[in-house]
Amino acid sequence: MHVCVVYNGKFQKRQINPQRENFDQPAVVIANHQSFLDILQMAMLNPRLILLTNRWVWNSPVFGWAIKMADFYPVANGVENSVELLNTQVQQGYSISVFPEGTRTSQPPMKRFHKGAFYLAEQLKLDIVPVLFHGLGYTMTKGDFLLKNGPITAKYLPRIKADDESWGTTYQERTKNISRYFKEQHEVLTKELEQPAYFKEHLFLIISIKGPYWNGT
Repeated sequence: MHVCVVYNGKFQKRQINPQRENFDQPAVVIANHQSFLDILQMAMLNPRLILLTNRWVWNSPVFGWAIKMADFYPVANGVENSVELLNTQVQQGYSISVFPEGTRTSQPPMKRFHKGAFYLAEQLKLDIVPVLFHGLGYTMTKGDFLLKNGPITAKYLPRIKADDESWGTTYQERTKNISRYFKEQHEVLTKELEQPAYFKEHLFLIISIKGPYWNGT
C-alpha cells in the first residue's frame, strides 16, 4: 500500500493510494464534503484537476481568488450546460473533481449524492475515482471559525471504469450504487482511524475551553 504522510505545521496530512493513482487518464473524481478545507485538499491531490464549484464558493472572499487562479469552474447553471466546455478540458488531460453531496456534512451521515458527477462521467465517457476525506470536518467544523489541529486523511478507492456495467447501466443507477459503496467504505475508514489516540486533541480542546471540572452543562 502506498501511503504518503506530510507534516505542515501542526497538521499531519496522509494520503493512502494503494493503486498509485496519478490521473494520467482523465476521470471524474468524487469526494465527500466536510469543510471549507476540502477545496484545498482536493487541489492538493493533483495539479491537473478542475473542481466544479457552486456560485457561493466561486464568489467567496476567502477562496474565490484561489479558485479562479486554479481554473476551477462554476456550475451555477447546471452541469448539463457545461459538458462541451468540460470536454475540451478533458481532451487536454484534465480530470474533473466534484463534491456530489453539494454541501458540507461535518458529521455523519453523509447527505444524498446528486447525480451531476455521474451524468458528466456518462456523457464524457470517463472513469470515476472515489476519494475518501477524513478529519477535515473536525479541523474546521461547519459554522466554527476556529482552525483546530488534527490528522487529515485522503484515501483513494479503485477506479470505477466507464464501461463497468456492474455499477449500473445508467448514470441514475450508478449514482445510487456508487453512493452506497462510497459511504460504506468511508464508514470502514472512520472506524479504522478513530481509535482512542485520535481523540486526544478533541479532549484537550474541551478541557482547555471548559476547564478540567466541566460537568457537561
